[in-house]
Amino acid sequence: MYDNTLFFMAKQTTSTKQPVFQELKNTFHFFPFKNQTAPFIVIILLGLIFNLTSLYNEYALDDGIIIHQNDHVIKGVKGIKDIMTKDAYESFYRRMNATDQLAGGRYRPLSVVSFAIEQEFIGPYKNGLYPARCWDTNDNKKDDVEEDINDDGVFNEVDCQVKGASIRHFVNIISLIVGVMLLFLFFRNYIFKDNHDLAFLAALIFLMHPIHSEAIANVKSRDEIFSLIFISLTFFFSFKYMKDKSTKTLFWAAFNFLLALLSKEYAVVLVMLIPIAFFVYGEIDFDPKTFFQSKEFKQALSLFGIFFVSALLMLLVKRNSDMHIQPGQKATTSYWIFPFVYLAIGVFVIGSKIKTKFATLMSWHFFIMLFYLGMRLVAVKLKPGVPDTEILNNPYLLASQHEQWATKVYVLLKYFNLCWFPHPLSSDYSFNTIQFRTFASWDTLVSLVLHIGLLIAGVKLILKKHTLGFAIAVYFAFLLMIGNILMDIGATMGERLLFHSTIGFVIAFAWLILKGVDKIPGTLTVKRSIFFLLLGTMTFLYGCKTWERNWDWKNDITLFLKDVETVPNSVLVLGNAGARYIDLSDTKNFVAKRTESLEKGIKYLKHAIELHPRYVNGYLNLGLGSYKLKRDRDALFYWKQAEALYPNNPYLKNYYIVFYNDLLNRGYQKAQRGQLDSAIYELRKTIILDKLNPEGFYNLGGAYYQNKQYDKAKMYWEQCLKLKPDHVQAKSGLATIVTVTVPTPPQPQGIKK
Repeated sequence: MYDNTLFFMAKQTTSTKQPVFQELKNTFHFFPFKNQTAPFIVIILLGLIFNLTSLYNEYALDDGIIIHQNDHVIKGVKGIKDIMTKDAYESFYRRMNATDQLAGGRYRPLSVVSFAIEQEFIGPYKNGLYPARCWDTNDNKKDDVEEDINDDGVFNEVDCQVKGASIRHFVNIISLIVGVMLLFLFFRNYIFKDNHDLAFLAALIFLMHPIHSEAIANVKSRDEIFSLIFISLTFFFSFKYMKDKSTKTLFWAAFNFLLALLSKEYAVVLVMLIPIAFFVYGEIDFDPKTFFQSKEFKQALSLFGIFFVSALLMLLVKRNSDMHIQPGQKATTSYWIFPFVYLAIGVFVIGSKIKTKFATLMSWHFFIMLFYLGMRLVAVKLKPGVPDTEILNNPYLLASQHEQWATKVYVLLKYFNLCWFPHPLSSDYSFNTIQFRTFASWDTLVSLVLHIGLLIAGVKLILKKHTLGFAIAVYFAFLLMIGNILMDIGATMGERLLFHSTIGFVIAFAWLILKGVDKIPGTLTVKRSIFFLLLGTMTFLYGCKTWERNWDWKNDITLFLKDVETVPNSVLVLGNAGARYIDLSDTKNFVAKRTESLEKGIKYLKHAIELHPRYVNGYLNLGLGSYKLKRDRDALFYWKQAEALYPNNPYLKNYYIVFYNDLLNRGYQKAQRGQLDSAIYELRKTIILDKLNPEGFYNLGGAYYQNKQYDKAKMYWEQCLKLKPDHVQAKSGLATIVTVTVPTPPQPQGIKK
């Protein structure tokens, strides 16, 4: 290992105090970097090469819920206030006539604020809704080719939604590059300051790992990337504060911790990881045998106790507010007071007794956690507005307690495997992708032994101040947040959820690679050759997989048509693949095989409702596909199933309006041609479709009247008047029926078009 040290000589002055310059060390051994700029250039270049293909992507999966179906985002900067004070899904729930579905809510406003700022440049809409013919940018009332932004031959709201998508993808790519550079900066300056090879290799593997392709290609997952940026900065300034004890540095450590929490709540684990990092890398020291009797431990216990009590009181007040609030009543926000109570007690009272930098730093981090908790409790509900009986939100709903825990342990093994071998990848692992396990299942037992062994090894290695101990701690800390161990997260697993845990994985992986190469006999040249052969192979394979997934994530069509082959029993993927085939049937490239596309979609959707008989979207899209194939009875059946499960679904209401008008038009046209039996057949469907619409009953009565079935005409007109007593035409029709016994031919009543 070699060391390049630069010395600077200051010009002599009359002052006795000479300027002091910190030594700049270069400890790269395998990487042939001669300065500290080269690693950043490599990170930038590889970050662009790996991810630039996603610039051509649109939106996929739940991007719409957070971005173009979120009226706060569509308003641009005017929506930021609502974004900061409301649940991330509030706008979506409101549009869907629903209440909060997920326990604990979702509050990750920082990335959503960035979407609103982007919308200001793309073009905001004042009321948060896309206007009619929003794609007609030149306002010429014509559908011009250039206005079909997604190039599918269909002019609709989707063309407005995908406008500016490349800007959002570019921000994701740049944010990832910045996040990895900051992660490398933290590694290089503090925990691996004497081993820059390890610092750079760990950051490089993190940058290239295909498991992260979802977090970059799925725009909504920017919360993961922002979290990486501010977690890295929190670590960086926390370590820096231990060196310089500067108030300015303390402020930046606390402020970046707040931003990390506002990016994603997983940053809460930093209050555990920062002390572990300080211990492993020599910023604090203690004897484990005597620590629990020490003054430092008593101070730490006092700090944590006040934090815990304050947080518990805030949660109790919020829970009481959620459970007893009356309709129309404004929720209490008294839990805001607790962070400031803690500030007064923790900083001014306990702070006067704190003599160590570490305790001061942690007291501010605890305060920031409470401050964030106050913000979060203002925005979200702790309990969902409906019982958690939807299996797509509660994947363990049908499992026994034994099966739940066995399956959760097995999922940890799947996460572990994906770290080492990221193939195949999928956008979804919800019901029925992963079969329930028991503790008699061999893979559950393997996972249990493996993770208990890692946990024990991690504790021992931390006490030995070994880098692998810190790596295991990082891996497990974030894994606890996503593994349904401490809390249910509303999903079985997800690739983007592993984003933070892989920080620990890449540290361990990079350490093992470097140690392994270093043990190879031979000269440095031989070792470097083997090292770069291995690294080059990894780069090529990782790059191919990342490019493949970037193309898959272009939009919902490409994503779900690919993933349905990977996870053929996922209800969500089956449902979305079916819906996309139905959408494709109207596009320019599928006109010639429209029926084939619709049949494929219906096949996937039928499999979805077989697996999940209460799957509302499955019935909705089955009805739509059947309607497009002119299978009216099937359409009615499936849509009525959806209505029974979700009566207020806005999509269903729109389908009913279109179908109803179509049936009326068909009945009118057949009646005009004298095909009265066929007209009656069409019009009878209208009263099945909507039993509360008087027009269906009136027109059906008119058809029976023309067919000289006066008793049935009378029955349906009377039903029409029950629904609408002032219906003039129905009254007039009934008046003519009493004259049918008179020889004078009655005046026929036509069908209202």
